[in-house]
Amino acid sequence: MVVQVNYSQIHKPWHLGQVADGRLFNSMNGLPSIDLPWGAGVIRDPSDSKKITLATSAAQAQKFIGVVMYELNRAALPAEDFGVPAGFDCTVVTEGDVAVEAQSSVATGDPVYLVFAATGRGTFRNDADTNKAQLLDWWEWKHPAAAGDIGVIGIKANVVLPVASS
Repeated sequence: MVVQVNYSQIHKPWHLGQVADGRLFNSMNGLPSIDLPWGAGVIRDPSDSKKITLATSAAQAQKFIGVVMYELNRAALPAEDFGVPAGFDCTVVTEGDVAVEAQSSVATGDPVYLVFAATGRGTFRNDADTNKAQLLDWWEWKHPAAAGDIGVIGIKANVVLPVASS
């Protein structure tokens, strides 16, 4: 058996779905109805409100609830290290700065759009891409990223989110 002695010392600053800083964040538990990658933008499943899934239309994307959080404590086989398998509970960041995949090049302060088209579903960008993504009014890009790289999104400064009533 060969022993590896050289290890990469260059790491990306974040993992998809990682809370990007030490500030407080809000989260909720979710039960995916499909396999969900880390850092995916999710909605409540229209066919089962107790579950979460990816948006497939602009109307669904308007019901964005948060981002699937990267969890180090999740036991997974190597082939399952993509995110959360369907039917296993996960954490969804609903408020806070979180690392996500930028489908287009983005700059700090750009608006955030959730992609609902088949290609890139659940990722984020800074424009509607000919009606393939929905604007998330209260979110903005907090850290720039090149297309296909990891950037950070978060709630816009001075925004007070509505409180759900029971």
